[in-house]
Amino acid sequence: MKRILLLAVSILLATSAFSQSANGSDLLDNATYFRAAYGFPGGDLKTNEVITAAGQFEVGSIFYLNKVKIADKLKLGIDVNYLSFSGYVNMKSSMEDNKTDSYFTAGVKAGPCLSYNIADHLIADVYFKVHPHMFIVGETENHNYEADNQFKLGTSFGLNLRYKFIMVGCEFTSTKYDFDLPVAARSMQETSTKSIKLPVTFLSLGVKL
Repeated sequence: MKRILLLAVSILLATSAFSQSANGSDLLDNATYFRAAYGFPGGDLKTNEVITAAGQFEVGSIFYLNKVKIADKLKLGIDVNYLSFSGYVNMKSSMEDNKTDSYFTAGVKAGPCLSYNIADHLIADVYFKVHPHMFIVGETENHNYEADNQFKLGTSFGLNLRYKFIMVGCEFTSTKYDFDLPVAARSMQETSTKSIKLPVTFLSLGVKL
């Protein structure tokens, strides 16, 4: 966790050093935001009903590189999430058996962002980020998929639409996590470790400060 905090501070200092505030009349100015999202998992973990739903909360900023000139109403920036927290659960087993598998991630995100001022106060952002984070195991009832806490590097890309202080978005994330799966070996029950990709599509609603 200390590594993640140090990384977040380093990213903040670096982006602040390379960015400059635009003048007050420019709609594409540095922006700080927070948002919440609901996620739709995919892959083997969804197919085998280990994880069926997800949620996410993030706090971040977009720092524009105002010295980099591209075109009118178009700017390149760096999108940084100082905090990116997600939770994953098996909603089906939770509703049927009052038991659930739960996993959490906590980390930071950072990457390039391209913003375009479509019209008036309407702005579109397209971004790609890397996502160093801790994968934290909560309650587990599915003993066919067991895991330990682990540090991972994921990726994400997405699109935001912003109008004044309202932000809506769609983001696709992907990370591989290590799970211990049971393997029948003669008369003994053994396990083998397998990296399983967890792709998630998040739909978010946020506020720009």
